[in-house]
Order: sequence, then C-alpha cells, then structure tokens
Amino acid sequence: MNLKKIADRRTAVTVLNIVLIGLMTVVMCVGASYTVLIGDDFTNGVRIGAFHVPFFAYVGASFDYVKSMYLDWQGPYFAMFMQAFLSPINNFGLGQLRIVMILNVLFFMGSLFFLVWTALGYVTDGQDGKTHVKLTLFSLILFSILDAGIFTEVFFWYCGASAYCVPLSVLQVSAGLFLAANKEQISGRKRNILTAAAAVTLFLAAGGSLAITGTGCYVILLMTAGFFLASKKISVRNIIIVGSGIIGALINVAAPGNYARHSEMAGEGFRLFQAVKWTVKNVCVEVERLSKETLFGVMIIAMILAGVYLSDRIQRSLTSYGIVSTLALLSGFVTAFPIAFGYGSSLFPNRCYFVLDVTLVLSILNFAVFMGCCVDRWSGLWENKSAVAVLVILMFAMLLTGEETMDSSAFLTVAKSVNNGSYREYYEKCTAVYDYLENCPEEDVVIEVPAFIENFECFYLDEDENGWVNVGVARYYHKNSVKAAPQ
Repeated sequence: MNLKKIADRRTAVTVLNIVLIGLMTVVMCVGASYTVLIGDDFTNGVRIGAFHVPFFAYVGASFDYVKSMYLDWQGPYFAMFMQAFLSPINNFGLGQLRIVMILNVLFFMGSLFFLVWTALGYVTDGQDGKTHVKLTLFSLILFSILDAGIFTEVFFWYCGASAYCVPLSVLQVSAGLFLAANKEQISGRKRNILTAAAAVTLFLAAGGSLAITGTGCYVILLMTAGFFLASKKISVRNIIIVGSGIIGALINVAAPGNYARHSEMAGEGFRLFQAVKWTVKNVCVEVERLSKETLFGVMIIAMILAGVYLSDRIQRSLTSYGIVSTLALLSGFVTAFPIAFGYGSSLFPNRCYFVLDVTLVLSILNFAVFMGCCVDRWSGLWENKSAVAVLVILMFAMLLTGEETMDSSAFLTVAKSVNNGSYREYYEKCTAVYDYLENCPEEDVVIEVPAFIENFECFYLDEDENGWVNVGVARYYHKNSVKAAPQ
C-alpha cells in the first residue's frame, strides 16, 4: 500500500512537471512566433546580397558572408553562417522568420533538457522513480533561466537567435554528448560515435560568440579533468573533444575582423586590466540581481534539498564532482571576460547577458546540489526530517517575502502579453509597415513607427535618414531614403 502511494506521488510529480515544462515551452514559442524584422536583420541581409536564389547558390553566398565578416568584423564562423543561411529576408520572409524563431526556442529548451537529463543520469540511472527527479530539476533550471528575464534578444530577435542562441544550444548538445560518451556501460562503437559527435558540435559551438567559445572550452576541459580524477585514467577520446574546441577557438580568435572591431568599439589598446575589472563587476552585479530580483534564491534552496536527496547516489566520485563544481563557479567570469574585452565597456548587450545568465544558473545550481550532498554526507540531514522541514519552510518563506511578485516575473509577463494579444497586435502593426514599404510609390519614405511594447524586440528607425538602420531598410526595399516620422 505504501509503495502504491509512493508510486502515485511520483506519477503526480511527473505529470505536474510535464505540464509546467510544456506551459513554459508553449508560452515562449508563441511569443517568439510574433518576432518582427529589425535593425541588423535588414543590414546583414543586404550585405549577404543573395535574394531568392537556388539553394546551392545561397549556400555559397552564406560562406561568402562568413568570409567577409571574418576579415573585417568578427570571427564567429558558425554563428555568421547560421545568421546568413537562415536569413528570412533573403529567402521566404515572415513565414520563415516565424518557423526559425519557434525552432530556436525548441532547440534551446531541447538541448538544455538533453544536457540536464544526461548529467542527472550519472546519479539516477538504476534508481526507482528517476524520471520525476530529473523532470523536477529540469523544471527548476528552465524556470530559473526564464525568470532571469534577459532573453528578448535571443528569443524575439532573428540575429540574436541565429548568432547567439543557436551556438549556445549546440554547445549544450556537445556537453550532453560528452557526458553520454563517458558512461561506462555503453559499447565502444557507440562511444566512438558519441565522441565524434561531441567533437564536431564543440567545434561548431566554438564558432559562436567568444563568450560561448570560452565557456564551452572551459566547461568541457573541466569535465575532462573530473573524469580523470574519478577514474585516474587519461581518456584519449576526451582529449580529442577538447582539442576540437581549442582548434575552433583559435580559428575564431585569429579572425582579422576581431581586431578591427575591437579598435573601432573599444579604442586602440587592449585595456586588459580594465576588462578584468568590468568582468568581475558585471558577474557580481548579475549574481546579486538574480538573488534579489528573481526567485533564484528559492531555486538554490530547492537544489540543496535535491542534493540532500541524491547524496547517497554520489559515492566515490563526490570529491572529483566537488572539485569540478567549485571550479565551474568561475565559468561566469570566463563567459563575461570576452564580452568586456571585446566591447571595451562595462555595458553588456541583452544577448550577452543571456549567455551569462545561463552559465550562472547552471554553475550555481549545480554547486547547490553538491553542497546538499556534502551537508547530508556530513550530518545525515536526509534522515533528520526536522532539518529538512526547516529548509522547506525557508524556501517557501523566501518565495513569499522576496522582491519578485507574480506580476513582476519575466516569464509571466511574457505569458500575459501572449494571452492579451499585445504581441499579436504589435506584429500586425509592423507587417503593415513592411507592406507599405514594399508597395508604396515614394522614393523618400517617412514612416510612423509603431510604439514600443515591453519585453519585446521592437522595430525602430531613426529620424535621421542616414542612420545605419535606415540605410539598410532603404536598400532592402529599394528606396532612396527611409526615416521615422518626428515624434
């Protein structure tokens, strides 16, 4: 009878988590489906220069775009290829944009799920009820990332999605494949396939933003060290994977465009120590923001409780797991440094903060699990139901007394905008602008730009027709000039 009650509870938890994950996925996908074309979508599309050409001709144009960007702007070869290859204004327009943006959300969430599921397989495989544990922890991680609130440029902007979110998702796939390749129970042939796939995907991810490049190489190197500490054996397969990431990183860093861009944006000189200062400041400020303005503190307590529950499943590898988890806390600094150095400023774009938030959420929540394991190993906390109850009460107290309310939650704000139709209405206003630009007879066009809405990447133009965005829009629509009407 007791076993039946336990099974029923686990089933209920599993169903609840599936509903929550599904709800988060649907909300973000629907929101992303209303993405509009803005800024770099036009200027980059014009720079690609190939419109509605045969497939292989367009692939060639995409490689030409990568070469051009590599030589005079930046080195993320994979990100630039995806930005060109998937470009909706060069191919099938708003219909393609909608499909790409929905798939981008699904790819990010799916790759995150694969990484978390594979990692948790090391401590839950062979245990009864492992599904409900994995789904619960994934729900907490996914909500923490969405609740961080900085995702508009990767979920609601084409260029941010293709150049940042896609490479980050590929990195998550690579990390999951790396973990899967190191499982002892798999066959040698399957291990070889997983190793090759991990190496290829890490090489591609290394061709993303340097923030993603550095984070990927650092994390895979840490995991390689962790498996070495646990087994006392050097894995040639793991070294091959690390090597592929390093090669990709060197190709990325060596781009002549990186140095031209750095000089243009950050000024002459490398300003190394200033970049380190900005890195430390931004990481610390972001951790503080997550702790005070979101439910991240609650998630940390929940993960400590998860570590307490899972502690008896992590046995001889606890030391190596702890070393890797502790060093992983530095991954946020590894992520932030290329941003601070490249932009030569303490101000990070939204898309870069998203990469930083994902890194911080994964590394800190993972460390919380490790801390829970340690607390239980040293004090037998799981057997002390009163102590567990205190942690649960603390978690709910933080939930009730924290600064974030249901109205201020970033995810719920997006859900409200999806539900009340504000995203859809804004999308329709922007499509009316695009239709007018496409069909109007004027050569010098003045546009009434739709009013901005919250938590979205909005269409914009300058009142100066010579602004870079205006020039790109004008060239795309074959106009002499385009500008915003005076406010």
